[in-house]
Order: sequence, then structure tokens, then C-alpha cells
Amino acid sequence: MSAGGSKGRIAGMDRWLVGLARLPATSASRRLLIGAGIALAGLVIRAAAAPLYGEVTGFTILLPAVTLAALAAGWSGALAALLVCTGGGWAIVALTATGRDGVLDAIGGAATWNFVLVSLFIAAVGASLRKALLRLSESETRFRELADTAPSPIWLLDAKGEFEFVNAAVFTLHGLNIEALREGGWKTAVHPDDLETVKAAEKAGAADRKPFQMEARVQGQDGVWRWMRAVVRPRFDGQGVFVGYAGISFDVTETREALDAAARAGRRQAFLLDLSDRLRDLSDPEDIMADVESTLGALLDVDRVGYGEVDQAAGVVSMSRDWTAGVESAQGQFSLNAFGEGLIADLNAGRTIQISDVREDPRTAAVADAFDAIQTRALVRAPLIRTGRLRAFLYVHSATPRDWTEAEVSLVEEVAARTWAEVERARAENETRESEQRFRAIADTAPVLIWVTKQDRTRAFVNRAYVDFHGSNYQTVLNLDWRDVLHPEDQARILAESLSGEATREPFSMEARYRRHDGEWRWLKSFSRPRLAGQEVVGFVGVAFDVTDMRTAQARLEESENRFRTVADSAPALIWMSDDAAQMVFANRRYRTFFGVEADAHLPDSWRRLIHPDDEGVFAAAFMRAFEARDRFEALTRINHPTLGPRWLRTEGVPRFDASGLFQGYVGACLDVTDAKRAEDDLKRINELLEERVDEALIEKAQAEAQLVHAQRMEAVGRLTGGVAHDFNNLLTVVIGALDIILRSEDAAKRKKLGEAALAAARRGESLTHQLLAFSRRQALRPEPIDLNALIRESEPLLRRAVGEAVDFKVKLKRGGAPANVDPAQFEAALLNLIVNARDALGDVTGAKGRQARITVQTRACTVEAGQIAELSAGDYVCVSVADNGEGMSPDIRDRVFEPFFTTKGVGKGTGLGLSQVYGFARQSGGGVQIISEPGRGAEICIFLPPLSAEDAAVTSSLVAADGAALVEGGRMLLVEDDAGVAAIALEILEGFGLEVDWAETGDDALKFLQAHDFDLMLTDVVMPGGMSGIDLAREAAARWPDLRIALTSGYVGEDVDAVLADTVWPLLRKPYSSDQLRALLERLSAAPAL
Repeated sequence: MSAGGSKGRIAGMDRWLVGLARLPATSASRRLLIGAGIALAGLVIRAAAAPLYGEVTGFTILLPAVTLAALAAGWSGALAALLVCTGGGWAIVALTATGRDGVLDAIGGAATWNFVLVSLFIAAVGASLRKALLRLSESETRFRELADTAPSPIWLLDAKGEFEFVNAAVFTLHGLNIEALREGGWKTAVHPDDLETVKAAEKAGAADRKPFQMEARVQGQDGVWRWMRAVVRPRFDGQGVFVGYAGISFDVTETREALDAAARAGRRQAFLLDLSDRLRDLSDPEDIMADVESTLGALLDVDRVGYGEVDQAAGVVSMSRDWTAGVESAQGQFSLNAFGEGLIADLNAGRTIQISDVREDPRTAAVADAFDAIQTRALVRAPLIRTGRLRAFLYVHSATPRDWTEAEVSLVEEVAARTWAEVERARAENETRESEQRFRAIADTAPVLIWVTKQDRTRAFVNRAYVDFHGSNYQTVLNLDWRDVLHPEDQARILAESLSGEATREPFSMEARYRRHDGEWRWLKSFSRPRLAGQEVVGFVGVAFDVTDMRTAQARLEESENRFRTVADSAPALIWMSDDAAQMVFANRRYRTFFGVEADAHLPDSWRRLIHPDDEGVFAAAFMRAFEARDRFEALTRINHPTLGPRWLRTEGVPRFDASGLFQGYVGACLDVTDAKRAEDDLKRINELLEERVDEALIEKAQAEAQLVHAQRMEAVGRLTGGVAHDFNNLLTVVIGALDIILRSEDAAKRKKLGEAALAAARRGESLTHQLLAFSRRQALRPEPIDLNALIRESEPLLRRAVGEAVDFKVKLKRGGAPANVDPAQFEAALLNLIVNARDALGDVTGAKGRQARITVQTRACTVEAGQIAELSAGDYVCVSVADNGEGMSPDIRDRVFEPFFTTKGVGKGTGLGLSQVYGFARQSGGGVQIISEPGRGAEICIFLPPLSAEDAAVTSSLVAADGAALVEGGRMLLVEDDAGVAAIALEILEGFGLEVDWAETGDDALKFLQAHDFDLMLTDVVMPGGMSGIDLAREAAARWPDLRIALTSGYVGEDVDAVLADTVWPLLRKPYSSDQLRALLERLSAAPAL
């Protein structure tokens, strides 16, 4: 029984009971009727509540029904309710009280039959209703069991949209019971992107109460998203009242995926077809790549698409262009391994690369920063392999991590293969087109006629020169039959040569006359080559040269050669010509007659038969040397002529070149110079005799000159000896006299004055010895970095005393110093010589001329130009000049002042060595000397010295700064000196400095002292007795006692020791020396590190 039918019968019973209640009855019967009505209401309640309480025996509503009946009709009502609810019929009537008066009163009353009828009717209706409800319950149970076995979710909603029922499949899908579903839990399972679709479908269904369907992605309790299709129908009761919805869902994931795959395949196929159609119309490879990149990028919704072309030999990949959407371009050239070594290996193997995240993939994690630089997190690369080698790849980049689908990767691969084929096609077409254009450009600029024929011998192409030759437009000339312009006399021959040449399938040439557009016949030499397609000849390529001028020139050349041969044959010389391989190719008649050449085959070696055996090898070697160098060739050779006897031939040859400068060989001539040779031999004998006499005369002259030089040298030595002896006698007179008076005088002031005079005389002797050594050139210089300004300042008091108080002496020094690398002692001597020479040149200027005598010493920087000063190269120099306002010099004196022994002073007043020393010092120092003087205008002598570099100048500054360093008080010093007198003076001076001094006479004694005591300083003479020199001692001491500071002292020591001194590192103090010089040496030695 259906629920709708049960409710209809209950409504009919209710109408029947209302009518029954209108019948007349007693008070008791009314109670009974009221009780029956209440009981019937209980039945209705029971029937309505049956779905809630379940199907039992009917006693579930017994208590509320009996209670309501008792309240309305008393016990009789309760009995009626009990009977109706239990469906027991009359079996219980007798046991139930119908009121307060008992059952008997009820039976005896007028309403008894009414009760009986009502009870019977109620019992029947209750039994029927009970059975209907039982069937309904059984139907619902079967429905629930059937719904729970269905694999698809099924549900019922009430009119408010609340869940009334769900089957087991709903719980299996969502893992939610009905209470959770009623609370809206199902909404959390719907994909956020589909939730609005679901709501819109529900809203539309609620609006018109019609069945509807919808699809959405739903996440199951296993976390998997599934596409579900819901079919929903509205529910109505028997009266047509809307009571809710019934729905069922189907899993359509596979269907959707299949449809999506089919759609994707369709879109992919449409995309590829559309792409192919578009690319077919493109001819520029760049346009093809641009179209593919933009189309593929938009379809896949990526950030960058491009091509990389691989150069395996250079190890680079070039990404010349790309398409981007929101990221920077990645164009550029990169190393093959710039983005991971594993990637290029996969591409070389032909494997497509797909990476979801470059930071997570082991192939790219190490170079993730490189991908960050180009804004890439995910990528696909499809290799393009040609002839077994990776040529390029198509790349797709995403700026964010992305899981690539198989369809996307497959699409990239197929697009790569298709489009690269199109790119290569376009490139090939462009190259072919460019090649054709280049060919046409070359052909049209060629000054020769070029044509291409087809298989039927008609022209397929002719160049501009071909068109110009025939003087018409291109199409007309293309269709022109070349035989129409062929000279009639050449037609038969050329047609035969053409047919035979084509038949050979090999290149062939022809030469004939053709009529030019202006009517002139021109000789054309043509060359034809077959065009092959496999083994089939598809035409010919031909080129023709206009050789008319060449043929004319050749005719003229032949005429010229004939004239030349006529001239050569009539010449009185043997004329010959060789080719560029040194083989003789021509000889005139006289040559052939002289050498007996009968046939041209004998011409190359004809000369060898007659040449003298001793001259053959020399002649051939000389000729080949000249031949290889392309030089003029001359030779004088002996010939053993069979009839003329021995002869001399003079051969001359010159190289010959063509108009373009290409070497062609030699042309030469041979002359018989036998008579001239004999005359030359006679002349040679006469000259040899004359040379002997001249040699004797020259020997006599040389002997006379040597005797003259010796005499002059002896005279010079005599003058030198006299001058030196005179000067030294004067010096010794001063020294001896002063010392004698000092010994006898007790006047301290007088003794001091005489001591100074003796010292000055001794220093003059020192200067004289330096001049002698400089003149002999046997004194080695000891150059060292020094500031000339500082040296001049130190010497200024001595220089002022040298010039005297009557002379105005001025010193002008260059600002910033004048650093140079010179021997300080030699510089001081040279400067003193210049000042003394200037002083002597002043004479009595003040008294005789009435003007103040003046000497000026000046230092300055100067630049010398090339050739400005003799013997001085161009460059920068430090110039030290001494100028006076004396009488000056005449040109003849100025040219001789630097000669040794030359002096303008009186006899015994000069040695003539002062300026010679100045010149020698300047030249040895790498500089030079210049004299500026005129008679009556004074003289200026300038010494030019090379300046120091910046680094050496810094060293000089530090040395100058160290000059003032004080000796270490109480220091111990070893003096090594073999001369007792010198040692005594030196000991006195050194002890006066506050030093503790020990004295050793030989090197061996010095070593003993050094072993026995600790010394701070050692001053040793260079030349000493005992076999060990001072230099040997210094080396030994420096090696054994590295902290010992060492200095050398010496007078003239000879060339051998002087050469050794030049390589030493220890400072040298020349004898004689003063206490000031010795102190200055020791102060510098104390301040400097040990050497």
C-alpha cells in the first residue's frame, strides 16, 4: 500500500466519523463517540508517526490514545481506544469498563448497539490501516536496501532543501553522515571553481520546479577530484504539493577526460593544421619562428617560447629571438652547459626534457641561479636532430613551477619537428633564391657571354653581356637561335663540333665568328659543360669570350716575333731566351752556329758541351742564384771551341715579365771578349807592378809618420813632465815650508794659517793626480745616485776660496734638486777644474777693464735635440754650467781646449789636463760638454749629465737625508792599512770620532782580529801585501760576519783591480782623504744596512 492511499482512506474515515457524531444519542453514547473519535485520532497519529517509530505491533501509540480517550469519555472511552489500538475486537469488550457505572449499564443502555457498531467499524479500519502501514514500512525497507546497493550517490531533499535520505554511496564518496550533510558539509567537497555553477543550477531548478542536471568536480574522502553529473527531479504529493527533490549522481570523470582528450586532440589537430597553413605562406625563417613562438605560447599559456641553435664545435647555443609574455627576453649566446650538463646530454641523445621545477630537478638544481636570471622555473625542450647531430631545440619556459602534461609535451615535440622542417625549408629556399640572385648578379657583371640551355637545346638563361651582344630585350634574345648569327663559313664546322661535343657528355670548346648587333663579326671562343641530373644530361652551361682583339694581337705578336727573330739573327751577339723553369727556349742563328745546335731538342743543354769544366759548376750556380732572386745575371766564362780554340764569353741576362708582372724567364746575350780579356790581363800585370811600387812608398811614408808621432809624443811627455814637476815642486815647497815653520813656531794662529796653506797645497796635489789619472783613462768611475745641488752646496766654501775674494762668485741651483748618477769625487774635480779655469781666464778684469770679475755656477734641466751638440744623443739632461765674464775664446782655441796638454797659460803655469779631465768625466758618465764663447764676451762651459729616474731620485733623497746621521758612540772599528804613516793619521782621526779602533797591516791579520773581537765597522785598503787584497778581505768578512759594515779606501790601484772595484757593492774612499771626507763616509756607512 502506498503512503498516498493510506492517507486518503484516513481522510475518508474522518469524514464518516463526523457524520456519525451528528446522530442523536444519550450522554453515555456521546462519551463513547467522543472516545472513539479520540481513539481514531490516536490511530491517525499512529499512522502519521509510523515512519518515525517503525513498524511494531501497534502498541507504540497505545498510551497516548488511551489517555486521550479516558479524558474525553471516561473508562468507556479508554476501553474503546484500547480496542481500536490493539485491534483485538470484542474479546476485550467484556473486560473493559465503559464508564463509572460499569459494563452492564453500557450494555443495557440505548447506546450499546452504537458502541458495538462503532467498535466493529473502528476495529476493521484499524486492522486495514495497520496492514497498509506495515506494507509501507516494508516498501521503504526494500527501497533503502535497493538504494544502498546502488553504486551512485542517491539522496532525497525536503521542500526546504534539507536532506531526508542519502544512500551508502554518498557516505562512501564523502565520508559524511546525513547530519553532516544537513550542516552543509557537502559544499566543502565541491571544487571552488565549480561552486557557483552548482548554486546557479539549484537556483534555476528551484525557480521553475523542473528537473535539471549539472556537472561539477567533487573531492572524495580519498582526496581525489572527480567529475560528477547530478540528475535532480522535484517531488510532489498526491495533491501536487512540492515536497522536495530526489537526486542521483554519476561519476563522469573518465567520460569528461575522454571528451577533454578528444577536444584537446581536436584543438591540437586544428592548431597544427592552422599552423601548417600559415607557415606554408611564409618564406622568411624569422617570420616562421616568430609565428610559431607566439601561437604556441598563447595556446599553452606560458611565459617564453623560442628556438636555440647549437654549435657543437664552438660549444655554444645561440638564442637569437624568442616570444615572451610578461618576462624579459632570453636572447643571447650561452655555453652548452650554462644551464646544466645533463640537459645537453639528454638533448644530444634525442630525448625531450621536461622539468616541473628547476630548483627541485637534480639536473638543474646546481644552476638554478642561471634560470632565475632568465625568470624560468619550469621548462620543456624538444631536440631537433639532423644527420645524427643536435642542430637546435624548441624551448617553452614558465616563470612558475608547472606540471607538464603528456599532451603538452607531445605538442611541443610535434610543433618542433614540423616547424623546424619549415624553417629549414624556408632557409633552403632563401639560400637557393640568394644563390640564384648571386649567380645572376655575378653572371650579369661578368664581361663574357653566359647561357644555360635546357634538354631541348633552347636557352633557359642568358646574362646581360649575352643580351648586350645581340642588342635586344631579354625575352627576344632568350628565344634567339644562335645559328642565325653564326658566320656562314663557320656554320658547318661549328654544327659538327657542337653535336660531337654534346655526344661526349664532357666539356668541350669551340671558336667561331658571330655577328654582333651592330653588324660586326666577332670571334667568340666558347666553353660548354653538361648539366647532369643523376646520369641524365638536362642541358648545358656555356660561356663565350670575345677573342677578336686577342686574335688580332696574336697576329701582331707573330709578326713581331718574326721581326725580332730577323733582328736577333742579324745581331753580332749570341742571343738566347729561357722560360720560367730556366730552360732555354730560343737562340738566334749566331748562337746555334757557335754552339753547333742543329735541332731545338738540343737547345737546353747546348752550352754545356763547350764550357770549360772548371767554370761549368760556378756558372750554373751563379745563374740559378740570380734566377731564383729574379736579379740581373753577369758571368765571364771560358769556352773550348772546337775550331776557334779557347775563348772568353761575357754573358749577361735580365729577367723578363709580362704586362701583369708575372715572371716569364730570362733574356740574355753572350759576347766574345777574348781580345778584351787578353788586353785586360796585360793591364792587370802592369797594375800589379805599379801596386808593388806604391806599397813600398806607403811603407816608407808610414815609417816616417810613426817617427814623427813618436817625436811629438816625446815632446808632449816632456812638456807634461816639466809642468807636473814644476807644479809638484811648488806644492812641496809650500807643504815642506809650512810644516817646518809649524814645528818651530809656537804662535797658534800662525801655525793654523800655515797648516791651512799646507793642506791647500796638498789638495792641489790631489787634484793634479786626479787629472793625471783621468788623462791616462786608467781610473774607473764609481758612479752613485747623488743630488748635484747638495754636492755643490757642500763644496761651495772650497770653491769660493779657490776663486778668491776679488771675484763675484754666484751659485744658482735648480729647484727640486738635480739628481744624477755620477762619481762624486770626479764631479767635484771636474767642477773645480772649470772654476779654476774660469778664474785664470778672468785675469785682471777688474783692474784692466774696470768691471767686476764674475763666475756663476748654475744647474738646470734641459732638453737636447738630435744633432744639437756633437757626440750627444737627443734627450733630457741635467746641465751644470760655469760661466765667466773674462776675455772669451777664439774659434781656433775653442776647438782645441779639450786636447791633452793644450794650454794658453805660460810655461810652467798649467799642465793642459784640466779641461781634458772635464771632457773625459762627462763622456764616461754618458754625457757631453759644450763651450759657448766669443772673444771679449766671456765663456760658458756646460756639462750635460743623464738625469736619474724617479725611483733612483727617491733613493738619492733618502741618501742625502742620511748624510747627517751620527756615528754610533763607542763603536768598534777595524782599520786595515799596510802604510804605517797613513795608518797613524787615520787612527788619530778615527779615535777623534770617539771610535775604538784596532789596526791590522794585512788581510790575514784582519781576519784574526775579526775572529777574536766583535767589530761594527771595517775600513780596508785595496792593495796590501800578503796575497790577500782588500776586496778579497771584504768578501770573506761579508760572508762570515754579515752584520759588519765595510768600506774600501785606495789611491790608484791599476786596471785589473779597478775593473773589480766597478762590480763591488762597498763604498770607496779615494786617497788622499780628509777627516771630513772620512767622517762623511762613516756616517753614511752607519746609516746604511750591512752589505
